[in-house]
Parts: sequence; structure tokens; C-alpha cells
Amino acid sequence: MSDMIALVVEILNDALERDPEAMTDLINLRADCNAQLATHPTIQVQKYGDVYRVGVLGILNGVLGGGPSGDIGAKGTVNSQTGNFLRIKRFVDLRVERLDVII
Repeated sequence: MSDMIALVVEILNDALERDPEAMTDLINLRADCNAQLATHPTIQVQKYGDVYRVGVLGILNGVLGGGPSGDIGAKGTVNSQTGNFLRIKRFVDLRVERLDVII
């Protein structure tokens, strides 16, 4: 497969099938980071209050160098108070299927 983003989405979905709890926990994990990383041209970083945080999808999207909102996303049930996934249903290629909210 020559399309790297499609390959990454396929691998993420395979991992999700094998261990949905671990993959959900991993995607929900975000580390505090500084403003310098937050201004990186391709890595996606979110600001929560006064704190910048980066996660696995933000790094993957940065490495793959997609558009400003990234090319890989996740669909699932989200806790409205924390923004964390309760359950990820699947990973998606955002070039094909845009989401209203990307976490």
C-alpha cells in the first residue's frame, strides 16, 4: 500500500479490534507541552484552559504532514465533560470522511 495515511488508519483499526480498551486509553492520553511545540506547523496541539496538551493523534498527524486539521481522526462516544473517548468505534481517514469534532 503506497498511501501511508490509509495504511496507518488500517493498522490503528486492527489494533482497535485487538484491544479497544488499550487503544482508547492511549488516544485519551495527552501530555502537557510548551507553547513552542504548540506552534509547530504540523503537529496538532490543543489548549485546555491555560495548558497546551499533545496526544498520539496530534503527533501522528504531524509526522504524516497533513492539513491543518490532520488526516487521521477517531469516531466514538465522547464524555462531554472531559472530552475523552469512552469508546472509540473506529479510526478514519479525514481526507475522505471529515468529522465535526476532532479529539
